[in-house]
Formats: sequence, C-alpha cells, structure tokens
Amino acid sequence: MAETGEGTAVSAADRAHAELRELLLRFALLPKQKLNEVALAERLNTSRTPLREALNRLVAEGLLEKGTRGFSVPDLRVDVVTDLFEARLELECAIVRLACERATEAGLEALAGFLDESIAETPDASVDRLIELDIGFHDTLARLAGNAVMRGMLANLNDRIHLVRWIAMDGRRAGTQSQHRDILARVRARDAVGAMALMREHILHRNDGIVAAIRAAYGHVHMLGAR
Repeated sequence: MAETGEGTAVSAADRAHAELRELLLRFALLPKQKLNEVALAERLNTSRTPLREALNRLVAEGLLEKGTRGFSVPDLRVDVVTDLFEARLELECAIVRLACERATEAGLEALAGFLDESIAETPDASVDRLIELDIGFHDTLARLAGNAVMRGMLANLNDRIHLVRWIAMDGRRAGTQSQHRDILARVRARDAVGAMALMREHILHRNDGIVAAIRAAYGHVHMLGAR
C-alpha cells in the first residue's frame, strides 16, 4: 500500500505540475500575480501536498517565484529577460553547430518535411500555433544535435520567455519560416559557421527589440487583466 500511495502522490504532483505549466504558458496566470494555493488546489482538483510539490518544481525551473508570502509569477524584468535571450542565443548556436556535425541525413530529411508542413499551415493560424511550429523546429534541431541536456535546457528557456516570444512572433511568420529554411540549408551543407551566423540573426537578441517586446507583452497582460 505504501508503494501505491507514494505512486499516487507522485502522479498527482506530476499532473498538477503539467496543469500549472499550461496555465502559465496560456497566460491564465500573469506576471506579478500572487497565487492562492487554496483556490489553485480547488481549480486543479488536487490536495495541497502534491500542489506544493508542483509549485516548488516550477520555482526550481524559474517559472514561479517563492517569497515570504507564498508563490507568485515572475515579473517581466528587462535585465532578466535579456539574460534569458542571451542564454538562448548562445545555447542555440552551440546546438546548431553540433547538429552540423551529428545530424543524420534521415533526420534532416524529416526536419525538411516538418518545415514543408509548417509553411503549408493556414495563413490565419493563431500565434499559439506559430509558436508551436517554431519550437518544433528548434527542438528537432536540438534532438539532431544529440545532446539531451542541451535539449532540456532549451525547453526550459523557451518556457521562461514564452510570453515575450508570443508577442514577438506576431507578424513574423513569413520571415521566421524563411530563416528556418536557410538555417536548415546550412546544416545540410555541414556549414557550422554559416549556420551559427544565421541562428544569431534569427533569434531576437537586440536589447531594443527585447524592450519593445516586453512593453507589448505588458499591453497584452493589461488587456487580459481587464477582461
């Protein structure tokens, strides 16, 4: 029974973690928002113990903050977001370099097929769908690079800058898809220097661009809060 109970508790914590992460990525929980654990437990239909475990895991992942008065969603501070984009930039350049060395022809062919499907997506696709496709491209590159730790780090960074990326993606569909094509062409040519240069151009990393995206994100947050 002890093993069954322990397994049930772990499962409940995993479920609460997944559901809370989804709330954060869908902006149901907004920057600077204080979390009410009682209300969250009711909302997720779970008890306080697995909820607290899930909350602490999200703190460790950088998706929540824990203070003397409980848990809250991190603010969109320019210095922190800039650091996150800088980390993503350097990580993605390392990933694309490894992909040039390690990707199989079959893997690259599959990625080319994925891009074909992405480009064929309906013109009125939601920004959520565009972000999903963009993450799919970068995640596949990370898988082709053959380093599971780097792939996990990239996934965490993407979660932490999700709102800013969501805002920055609006209106960038055509350019993003074209850049993905160019990056893939350099990887297929095993041109690590060229692929890394294109990746640097592709990722939003200029401070003025990040500041503009954060301001737009706050406008989006205020609009959601007014509903």
